[in-house]
Amino acid sequence: MSTIAVLSHIVIDEIHPANGGPVVANVGGAGAFAAVGASLAGDSGTALLVSGIGTHDRATLVEWCGDREISSKGLFDAGAHSPRTRIHYFADGEREETPMFGLDHFNSYTPLPVNIPVHFEDLGGAYLFHDLDTTYWERIDEFRGKFSSPILWEISAEACRPENRDAVLERLPLVDVLSINEAEAFSLLAVNALPDVVAALRGASVMVLLRLGARGSIVLGGGRPVRIGTAPTHAADPTGGGNAYSGAFLTSFAQTGDHAAAGTVAAAAASVVVANPGSPKVTTAIRSAVQHAATKVSVVPILD
Repeated sequence: MSTIAVLSHIVIDEIHPANGGPVVANVGGAGAFAAVGASLAGDSGTALLVSGIGTHDRATLVEWCGDREISSKGLFDAGAHSPRTRIHYFADGEREETPMFGLDHFNSYTPLPVNIPVHFEDLGGAYLFHDLDTTYWERIDEFRGKFSSPILWEISAEACRPENRDAVLERLPLVDVLSINEAEAFSLLAVNALPDVVAALRGASVMVLLRLGARGSIVLGGGRPVRIGTAPTHAADPTGGGNAYSGAFLTSFAQTGDHAAAGTVAAAAASVVVANPGSPKVTTAIRSAVQHAATKVSVVPILD
């Protein structure tokens, strides 16, 4: 299976639960969870995590990747301490994230295509998590010109404001798949009903993954739009479920080209991640369980 480059942060998350429970520190970040999803959907070493890290944290983060069979060859030293994020969850399921060392420090650890340690032609796909920063997208534009495999953009919540709709549309030709959750889509499109979101996104120039949390997901594009169900799970910690879904979807889709099948694998991988505080270790047995669970996930065509 081809390597999937996951370009996003691995951080230390300080998690504050909505119920006022004990604060927990875990390795996290969009890149970390997307890489776990890619590893669950692929083989050992399929996921290549590309992220800036702190020299003081290197041994810990390399070990963390090894326990999840994620390649750590893309981790590059960007300073003394890796980013740390304070995450406050709210009763409605939403959350607020704050970089503990400040936004400038966090941004200085942002990976770019130049940080990918393998030849682009050896990659089966690339995962991005970012906002609308112009300089960043200039680098992605250059990358797109050299890269023919699928690129998935999981858009950040900060970018999903009504005034940014045109800017988002301008960037879509640089990617192949857009991953967005329901609340983000409501905000970006300035609507408050799911049918309105689906109607607006069906005309997008790229495949769209509309993530609905415990209600599954909708995949628009790649053929007939489909509603993807969920895999049975007990949600212990929702952190990273959406990132894992995106990473697993890209990995499966890059291998099969089947958007519906990729959605079922993504749902199964996400169910494993949310069932664990932090993130699960990845083994061959867990991968087999994900593939089996994927066969039980419902796929319902969305009719015109």
